[in-house]
Amino acid sequence: MQVYKMEKYYQTMRGLNSSYGYTFTSANKIFINDQLTVKPCMTDIFQQELQPMSFANGLEAAKVINTWVEVETKNNIKDLISPDQVDSRTNLVLANAAYFKGIWQSKFSPALTKPDVFYSSPNKKSLVKMMKQNGQFRHILSEELRAHILEVPYKGGNISMYFLLPPFASKDGVADILASLKKDPTTFKRFTEEANFLKPVEISIPKFTVTQDLNLIPTLTQMGVTDLFTSAADLSRLSDTPISFGDAVHKARLELDEEGTTAAAATAVFSFRSSRPLEHTKFVANHPFLYFLFDKMSQSMAEVDSAKFKILQFH
Repeated sequence: MQVYKMEKYYQTMRGLNSSYGYTFTSANKIFINDQLTVKPCMTDIFQQELQPMSFANGLEAAKVINTWVEVETKNNIKDLISPDQVDSRTNLVLANAAYFKGIWQSKFSPALTKPDVFYSSPNKKSLVKMMKQNGQFRHILSEELRAHILEVPYKGGNISMYFLLPPFASKDGVADILASLKKDPTTFKRFTEEANFLKPVEISIPKFTVTQDLNLIPTLTQMGVTDLFTSAADLSRLSDTPISFGDAVHKARLELDEEGTTAAAATAVFSFRSSRPLEHTKFVANHPFLYFLFDKMSQSMAEVDSAKFKILQFH
């Protein structure tokens, strides 16, 4: 319980302290059936997160949950759940919402943003708005990942966005990078240690907005979380009523422009039934690449999405 409260305090301070140069907040809410009896010890731990409510009317219940998500994500995530996902059999919904807004340490000039070609594949292309900037950045060509790695920091220097760009002619470049990172997660850590100096880099990066909906059950199952979605789930510390989860959904939105990045995400897990002088470098991201946020303070991905690496493709 103490660890949970300390983590909550840490998140709150990170969200309120503007000296970091960005805003990052994360909130959790347990929407629980008002007919369900919660054990006192759980009420003490989650006193701010617990919200008893009726699930008899799916439309009204979904509205309450979605409104909370919208507020917590500054209206970036709407309609996380649909009315047909909750009904009178629902015992509880665990909801998480996160919001990140960062301003680039070195902003891109809107005057330099021009339409340019983006290749979804060597034979498929489209016009996108390409942001451009010349500046001093950390960059390295990784032989292990066979990719250019570029760090673009936000104000405050604690959080950066990293771009991993495979060779243009590489058919499975993005997939190969992901496979290498999965095989040896320390590869990225070595980059942060090796690229400890700035160098002149000419950057070309698309201006984009991405919205993603995910069913988390396959991912959680691969991670070994299986009993939670069966009648074998043990949530007896929460309530004497046998509970199992029926679904887990996640929605994320990320907007990247000249000013910086706005990202938001929300997750809901449902319980439906009882007992169940350097050379000038060019970094031109005109073909599929990977990107993610990294928090240097905690040495972890400060993503608002459970998918730490995402593929960007324009069609």
